[in-house]
Amino acid sequence: MKLLTIGAFAKRQQIALLIIASLACACDSSDKSPAADAMASADQPSGSLPSDPDDQNGIANDQGSEFGLTPLPNPPLTAAPDSASEPVPAPDESHTIVDFSVVRDPYSTSELADNSHELTDEDFESGALPPVIITPDSVDPQSNQPPYFVDLQNVEAIAGEELLVRFKPRDPEGEVPGMFPGPRPDGAQFVDNFDGSKSLRWRPLQPDEGIHEFTVTAIDPEEPEYRTIRTIRIRVSVPDDESAIVNLPPGINLIRRTTARVNDPIVAHIKVTDPNGTIPSLEIVNAPPGATFVSHFSEPDFTIMQFTAQVAGEFEIELLARDAVDPDLITESSFFIDVQERDSFLRPGARLRELASERDLLFGYAAIRNFYEFPDGALYADIAGEEFNIVSSENAMKWDVLNPLPGKYRWAAADNLVQFAKSKEQTVHAHTLVWHRQLPQWILHSEPSERMLHMREFIDRVMNRYADDVQIWDVVNESLEEDGSFRNSVWYEAMGDSYIDTAFRQARQSAPDATLLYNDYDVAFAGPKSTAMINLLRTLKDQGTPIDGAGFQLHVFADFDKFDEVAETFQQIANLDLDIYITELDVSMQAEHSEQQQAQVYERLLSICLAQMRCKAFQMWGFTDMYSWRQDYQPLIFDESYQIKPAYTALQTRLSEN
Repeated sequence: MKLLTIGAFAKRQQIALLIIASLACACDSSDKSPAADAMASADQPSGSLPSDPDDQNGIANDQGSEFGLTPLPNPPLTAAPDSASEPVPAPDESHTIVDFSVVRDPYSTSELADNSHELTDEDFESGALPPVIITPDSVDPQSNQPPYFVDLQNVEAIAGEELLVRFKPRDPEGEVPGMFPGPRPDGAQFVDNFDGSKSLRWRPLQPDEGIHEFTVTAIDPEEPEYRTIRTIRIRVSVPDDESAIVNLPPGINLIRRTTARVNDPIVAHIKVTDPNGTIPSLEIVNAPPGATFVSHFSEPDFTIMQFTAQVAGEFEIELLARDAVDPDLITESSFFIDVQERDSFLRPGARLRELASERDLLFGYAAIRNFYEFPDGALYADIAGEEFNIVSSENAMKWDVLNPLPGKYRWAAADNLVQFAKSKEQTVHAHTLVWHRQLPQWILHSEPSERMLHMREFIDRVMNRYADDVQIWDVVNESLEEDGSFRNSVWYEAMGDSYIDTAFRQARQSAPDATLLYNDYDVAFAGPKSTAMINLLRTLKDQGTPIDGAGFQLHVFADFDKFDEVAETFQQIANLDLDIYITELDVSMQAEHSEQQQAQVYERLLSICLAQMRCKAFQMWGFTDMYSWRQDYQPLIFDESYQIKPAYTALQTRLSEN
């Protein structure tokens, strides 16, 4: 594909598109939607890597170091972690952990806001950004011209007044293009006008003062990958007389119904917000007996409640938020906690980790970030520790979490996960070092010529910190598109596909004893992406890239039946002398599926792993439907109330068999 930017704003426009791509959520909230990225893939043969990487990609031609890398710069490109970023003890009343000392980050959210790339009046007044046209190689622009938008300009908005911006895509051939928006401003809607156009409808308020960007993509009627992307800027100003701005009621964060046990510590982090930018007061209408309430240690709009339920039953906690300007303007809300006797969670038979350990198999799950700050954190932790011998970091070790600003680091969530794993004797699998999503904006805005060093410094700093505590690393995640071409990520844009080799070399240099994986989705069964991954891994092996295994994301449905293809793919990986890790398994159910079907898929995939000598780990993307990224499809082996499902029993039975 070709990416054509018209006009003088190419760099900012490409950055905007990379930000849009990075904001697409994956399971982790992370991780894994196979939706197409806003940026097109470059035209690159599958699995090809340069045979002679040069100095600009961090590879020393004279092989001066053990791993062929040039030394990292001194002084570094960005400041190394220092004592200012070191976590500090967290108050006991803020979490549910009793087995080890929990820490917190020293920064507040506002201190980590990236304001270095805020748009200015000069940016706004320079005029509308030019279109970006994505042209697939199969399209001849002479015979099929790209779609376009009619009359798009930057717009002014006044806080408190409704803004309506109409987007009218057109096709030179006379048909009506499709259209989809990028991220919308808070509170905005993108509504269908049922005439081929759509409108951004937004009533900005005081906190929205400044300049915003909003991006819309038009899709060619004949070729869906043929697209035109337009970005407008909206300048919001606040009137001198703010009394004309409607004062909206405060809000209270939604806390879902959760399950806990008698005598568990229960915490709730309650957030009150005001659309107009003030901080409301919070009142607890019916506090549980013995409950304590403290202000959050770093976030002024949070209050932390902690109590211990002495008896079983349903607890309804009623909340009231009162506006800071108008005390009579209130919002009421409540949340429920079902407290059950402790023996309600006993499970028959041996624990999964015991059965798996007898087979030298790592059997595990991905842990949600800061699970100990949820009402059911104690129950979550106990079941996870009892059932699994390996834990993956769902979000705690991604770049946007660990290093949100140059020189500033947030280690607490990862440190706490490592301490939890030690307390439960679990292996730690870190996810992920190099990915195209969940990147901080400063990386998306970075100069392409500097990204290789940013990547290497990040890998080195993170792996050095956890070298003694993390045994397995997803070094590179999801570098391939569905068609097998390389994804046009910030890394590919800067280095081509050589970034993959560079990342693995840096990882081996930083943590020589760690297990290093390439991880991807839709590669376990036959198709162009699977073929491309096998070719990529073969090329990496042939050129001496230090890689130990392949991670397979298996986000499938209960009617999945490509088991023979999975077994064959695993064998092809084994033939490359690489280990196999099932890293992100879940089995979603739709209306026509049963829990028995779900159980059969789990059991069949486990059987394939057990039959393959090189299959080292069987890891699910979570373990309870309560916190699944596909919660609506109940894809995991415990339900939302932490009761086992047939899938649990099927795995237990299969692990017990000879």
